[in-house]
This record gives sequence, structure tokens and C-alpha cells, in this order.
Amino acid sequence: MSASRFIERAPPAALRGFVDRLWLRWPGASRARATAVAPVRVLPDGCIDVLVPLDGAPALVVGVMTGAVLVQPRAAGQVAVRFRPGGAAPFLGVPARALTDLSAPLADLGSVFGVRLARAPATPRAALDALEAALLGHLARVARPDPRVAHAAAALFAPAPPDVGTLAGRLGWSRQHLTRAFQHHIGLGPKQLGRIARLQRAILHLQHAPGAALAEAALDLGYADQAHMCRDFQDLAGVSPTTARAATGSISPIRSLLTEAWSSP
Repeated sequence: MSASRFIERAPPAALRGFVDRLWLRWPGASRARATAVAPVRVLPDGCIDVLVPLDGAPALVVGVMTGAVLVQPRAAGQVAVRFRPGGAAPFLGVPARALTDLSAPLADLGSVFGVRLARAPATPRAALDALEAALLGHLARVARPDPRVAHAAAALFAPAPPDVGTLAGRLGWSRQHLTRAFQHHIGLGPKQLGRIARLQRAILHLQHAPGAALAEAALDLGYADQAHMCRDFQDLAGVSPTTARAATGSISPIRSLLTEAWSSP
């Protein structure tokens, strides 16, 4: 049996203000045995995903998560879009906070965006092309993401993020207004998104520096101390920093959110 493949594609320029990545989990040669694959630990990342099964089943929206979840990969595989923080609400037509820690059939949202594969794609490229075409086909009917929220979210994923008060001040907003805007467009407040961004940075750092002392790494990453980092990992990822560091093949941060410059919507 050949193992399933995970593939990512950067979006075309027209979608970059909305979409972080298109991604695909392509089934192995023996689909009957694919259900034996171990569950995957999915980390919170501040993003909303739309998952489209390759067997023609209805598409599913997965809201922004406040903690890690264990997911059993579908035997038939799936193609998906991972929206940038703040990029999904214009397509879905509902406030992002209505989907936080929830999943729902895309058709139940009554949004202008709809996608379903009429037949199983013959190749991974065909699956990604079909989803990309569906997104581009709806682009003229959706509003652009709020650029202030997009830039504020990007700042929280930067190597040296500002605190919430400073971030609000840069926008000329109160902390309360910033929180309301984040909850509407992203599904989380800025403090919670900042914790999630720090977790993503921390896992990437620890996996690339396996010999680094945890106490020193915690301070470098913005935690008060090692105990603070351990509590945050357990709360958000459900594992210790040591476990996350060793699980390079099964616990993966979203590198694109941390390493790419965000385009202005």
C-alpha cells in the first residue's frame, strides 16, 4: 500500500488577500486500508478551512480552533482551502465567531460560495485546479477582507509581535474595538490569536533547534518562563514542548503564516 500524500499550493495573486494555501490529502493506492492511518494532531492556527471530499461528499467548513484536535484522515482523500485569518468571512457570509470550534456543512451556511466535486479528480493537480477555479469563480461576489484586521493579524504572527494595547493604538482603535473586529472577522480575540501565533512560532523553533534548552527557548519566544510555555503547550496543543519538538512528522506548524509577507488586500 502506498501512503497518502499531503500537498500544498500557494494561491494565485487574485486570492492572496483571502487564502493562505490550497491543500490536498491524496489517498494511497489502497483506499480500503487507508482508514488504518493514525489520527493527525491539527494545531490551532487562526484559520478557517473548507474541506471538499474527493468522493463527492458535501463540503465541510471547519471554524477557527482554540485548541488542537485529533483528526482521522478520510479514506477517499480531500482537497481544501485554508483561508488567512480574516479571509474566510467574506466568502462564507457569516461572522467568523459563529464558527469558532465548530464544523458545519458548507451548504448550511447559505453563503455565495459553494463547491462540490461531481466526480473524483484523476490527479492531485486536477483536484487543486477544481477548487481554485471555484474560489476564483466567486471572487466577484465577495467583499475584500478588512485590511486593518489583516495587517493586525499579520503583526501577531511576526517574530516580534506587539502587545494588544500597542496593536490597537497603531490602528487608532480601542482594545475593545480591536477585540470586536477580530471576533467578527477571525473568530478569536487578538490576545487568543497572539497565543496561537506564539505556539506556532515556538513549535517551528523547537523542531529546528532540537538541542536548545527549553528554559532559554521559552524566554526567547516570549514566555515568562519554561513553566509558562509548558502550560500554554498543554492548553493549546495538548502535548508538552518536548513531545511537540520530537513529532516533526506529525505535529506541523503553518510555516506560510510565519514566513511569508502578507499582501495588502
